[in-house]
Amino acid sequence: MTAEESRRRLSDAVNAVNIFGRSPKLDALYVEQAGVDLNPAAFRVLLQIVEHGPVELGRLARIAQVAPNALSRQVKLLEEGGYIERSAHPNDGRVSIVAATDSGEKAARLIDEASERMLSRQLRGWTIAELDHLSAQLERLVTDLRRPVEP
Repeated sequence: MTAEESRRRLSDAVNAVNIFGRSPKLDALYVEQAGVDLNPAAFRVLLQIVEHGPVELGRLARIAQVAPNALSRQVKLLEEGGYIERSAHPNDGRVSIVAATDSGEKAARLIDEASERMLSRQLRGWTIAELDHLSAQLERLVTDLRRPVEP
């Protein structure tokens, strides 16, 4: 295989994993398997809130890569469901801050656990050595991708 073919194969694989990981059907399956009463479209926003702690809505939109109007709908659903609380920024009352409630933290944990169980089932034919090798290579890939892009 040529270097160009190897790069194309890698690019195709990374794109396939990215598309798979952002599948709305997969999101719905995670939520269902977790037994959480949560709109599947909102769960990724909840995970970002849990991961980043109390966060301003503008920053959350950037982190979650969600348009502000779509984010507003998801935040409203999460708030109505008791998964998050909204408060005013202490220095600027016009700015909202959202934080996960205990219910939100629990829902995120249950979804993470369901995701891990599903991945384990899908990869049950892999050896520990294969899983460790893949993990190491993916960690290396992520590290390299986080570096600034050279012109």
